[in-house]
Amino acid sequence: MKVAWTLTILLCSMYAGAQQKRSDTRKICEQARTAYESASYEEALALANKCLEEDPGNMETYITRGSTREQLKDLQGALTDYGIYNDRFPDQPDVLYSLATLRYTLGFYEQSKMDFIKLLGLQSAETNTVFFRIGASGSGSNQVTSKATGMEAIIFNYLGLVDTKLKHYPEAIKWLDSAIALQKKEPDYYVNRGIARQAMGDTTAIADFKQALVINPQHVAARANIANLQHSKGATQDSMDEIEKAIESDSSMLHPYLARAFQRMEGGYYKGALEDYDHAIEIEARDPDIWFNRGLVKEKLNDYKGAFTDYTQAIELNEKHDKAWLNRGNVLLKLGRYKEATEDYTVALTFHPDYAVAYYNRAVAFQRLKQPSLACTDLKKSEELGYKVGEKVKKEICK
Repeated sequence: MKVAWTLTILLCSMYAGAQQKRSDTRKICEQARTAYESASYEEALALANKCLEEDPGNMETYITRGSTREQLKDLQGALTDYGIYNDRFPDQPDVLYSLATLRYTLGFYEQSKMDFIKLLGLQSAETNTVFFRIGASGSGSNQVTSKATGMEAIIFNYLGLVDTKLKHYPEAIKWLDSAIALQKKEPDYYVNRGIARQAMGDTTAIADFKQALVINPQHVAARANIANLQHSKGATQDSMDEIEKAIESDSSMLHPYLARAFQRMEGGYYKGALEDYDHAIEIEARDPDIWFNRGLVKEKLNDYKGAFTDYTQAIELNEKHDKAWLNRGNVLLKLGRYKEATEDYTVALTFHPDYAVAYYNRAVAFQRLKQPSLACTDLKKSEELGYKVGEKVKKEICK
């Protein structure tokens, strides 16, 4: 009897201890949320980590930690936390929206697109979550609180931005048409549609930028894009002034830096162009064309190692970037690494079989490797494709 009584006391004690531990863990989880809401993000992260160590099944705390990590600029960590929650509750719109926007920011455009399309299909749900709309051309944010105040339009806008990044310009324009149909007074949507139209050579792009200025005469992105178009038509000083104003107004905008970098390159001011591309990469590090263009500037400045690194980064972001393969081959040629140069030219030709300049440059590399037969074959091929080959070069290579 005494043994049974002792065992009962022990079991009660263990149960009480477990209950106390659960209670303590629950308090830690609540404290994490409170710390987040009071903007004490380092404290919130530490508490959320402790909460999930003790109770890894506490799904709501993954949202708290994900939101905290976003504030601390740990976007990959935030993506992981939102993904864990989304795997368990795939139809929760608030978290799916956070996941979709993060994937867009990190350059996972195809996944982001699927998320936004799924969001459109979910039933509208009441929510107190504060959503954020991305600004024109990918910078800045404005608060929006529910689908009733334009959530559907925001999703259409994001889908337009995603398809612009994917270079699916007609599809991007259709999404942005839908966003504008729902919110005709939102200047960002006109600017984003203008950017997509401009990318596909549609001359109506300027009408979108001007409409954005009608709605908001101080709209930075609209002014910058109009200035860029003016520059392409020869209005150099006026356009440069507008771009300078745009950069002064909002240093987080990508397009003004790209426009000024292009103008500076054309004017031979390579150091200034390099500074602008440095800023552009800080804002958008997943665009291979920005890395490629910075590589061009570094080549002009005779920084061949730096150019090699930038072209390599462009290739890592887009392995089919034939111009990056060609230019990296050119840098290798200048550095005397002829065999590696022929390899890069070969890859460029894999993605662009009629690339006349790649055949010509590979011919030069083969000549320096003392492989005259291969050099002459490439030289003739470049000429067949329309590359102008001088008689002196022909005699030198095809002896």
